[in-house]
Amino acid sequence: MTEIRCKLQHLEPLTDAVQKVVLRPETPMPFMHGQYLRVVMGADDRRPFSIANTPDDDTLELHIGATPDNAYAWAVLEAIKSNQGCSIDGPHGNAHLRTDKTMPSILLAGGTGYSYVHSVLQGLLKHNGKEPVFLYWGVRHAADLYDMENLLALQTTHKHLRIIPVVEFADADWQGRTGRVHEAVEADFTSLEPYRVYVAGRFEMAGVAREAFREKGLLSDNLFGDAYAFI
Repeated sequence: MTEIRCKLQHLEPLTDAVQKVVLRPETPMPFMHGQYLRVVMGADDRRPFSIANTPDDDTLELHIGATPDNAYAWAVLEAIKSNQGCSIDGPHGNAHLRTDKTMPSILLAGGTGYSYVHSVLQGLLKHNGKEPVFLYWGVRHAADLYDMENLLALQTTHKHLRIIPVVEFADADWQGRTGRVHEAVEADFTSLEPYRVYVAGRFEMAGVAREAFREKGLLSDNLFGDAYAFI
């Protein structure tokens, strides 16, 4: 696959552990809502990151969860900063937004899996009419909900959109949902048969969610997530 050189256009901390990286490709890379790219670290070392923005943009936005104890992502972030850019290939992934028909949708994100969900959400708001959209964002701590202001603004504008943040380790000040994010979905829906579900997060979470949602009636053809190509 052809490599594309990108310049670093913008770098911004979203939390203490997550950085927004905006790349400007030297040549366009068409993609679909919910696909990912790979940052080229070496001939046999290409590291995947979801594209957080929409195909209408001329940049590529990544949300990289990187701390010094996460060498895999930290090395990518440091390389992009030191080189003021990187080489990428893509697009990749078959868990992109489906637009063949309008259906109610559930988006499930764990941590920085939100970047995938953010792109899919933008596509749904554009292409899915007024069908209900439920976005569940699961994080360890409330401070990890780095895009809630934007999401709540979208919820105000789009009456068919509902945002449900779920915090696993909540402090006394948290007034919202707690626990594991897939369990919040289980609690809220009697049947998932009418829905399309898009999932992004750790493989362990994706696997548990798949089994739980099947028991709730979700059809296999209506479940999408890049993790399912590997587990």
